[in-house]
Amino acid sequence: MIENWGIIGHRWAVDFLRTSLIGGRASHAYLISGPAQLGKALLALRLAQALNCDSSELSGDPCGECRSCRQIARGIQPDVRVAGMASQAIGVKPEDAAKQRDLKIDTVRDWLADVNLKPYESRRRVFILHDAERLNEAAANAMLKTLEEPPPYATLVLVANTSGELMATIVSRCQPLKLRPVPRAEIATALRTHKQLAAEDADLLAAWSGGRPGWAFQMVETPDVLAAQQEQLEQLIGLANVPRGEAFRWAEEQAKAYRSGEQAKVFAALALWQSWWRDVMLTAGGVPGQITHIDMRNDLAKLARSYRIAEVRDFIAKLDATAQQLRENVNPQLALENALLHLPQIETARR
Repeated sequence: MIENWGIIGHRWAVDFLRTSLIGGRASHAYLISGPAQLGKALLALRLAQALNCDSSELSGDPCGECRSCRQIARGIQPDVRVAGMASQAIGVKPEDAAKQRDLKIDTVRDWLADVNLKPYESRRRVFILHDAERLNEAAANAMLKTLEEPPPYATLVLVANTSGELMATIVSRCQPLKLRPVPRAEIATALRTHKQLAAEDADLLAAWSGGRPGWAFQMVETPDVLAAQQEQLEQLIGLANVPRGEAFRWAEEQAKAYRSGEQAKVFAALALWQSWWRDVMLTAGGVPGQITHIDMRNDLAKLARSYRIAEVRDFIAKLDATAQQLRENVNPQLALENALLHLPQIETARR
């Protein structure tokens, strides 16, 4: 048995699935949602293993060692089909793949092409679809018939960063599992245990992760990415103090990146920027124990005395609105420039 299915946090979700499997009440379709790098993909994989493990019928837990579990982990189990934006990009030029925004109907049709066939060598056939929030309308409609009348031996697992962008008819036909950020202490413990990080480094990464274990573990393996993010944070912090023309050049650069297919990077920059101003607000509000950038407490304490909390709060909301405008295809440069115009201003009287 794999303790908590080898997942960091989300014990309630694992317990729910285990109890459902033991009681013979497994759903024909699940919707696992939550922010990126929370562990949604791993939970979907473990569910596929638990449904087909040679020894899981009584315990509800995958062993991780039987032939079926090992095949599923390696992505070669014939009864487990996985699709998403990554599979859709196979055979496509990298620059064209980067510009793809939606899961298309052909991807869904290929994914479900043999859904009505009985399992080849397992108890159940499991169909996992990542990036489900990016289904276009035609692709979503193509899935509805299977969700309405699924074969008795098939389980569909949809994985989405947010369930709010999915058609209501799809959401209503799935058992929802909405994952929440994992407590910092659990992530820090996992980093110390599995990556042998020093306690101070583990605590820092856990704080920066925003409750995303996958992000924290990725940063251990890619320190250059982490360093680049810290440089980006310094640039974002500096936008409050540079001439407007220079700030607008930043908006122009981000808009170019967005149009060239790097939407995820722009959204990540907005989220990072927002995390900084959220820390300013939390420090000003007297709850510094909840801040993300714990290595910059002194800077935050100084800034918290220099801004009006109301202005900081409004800017945080503005960044949310900017991200939504980008999703709604508002001109990216105009949206970003408008956000810059709402940057909080230092109160000179408080210096």
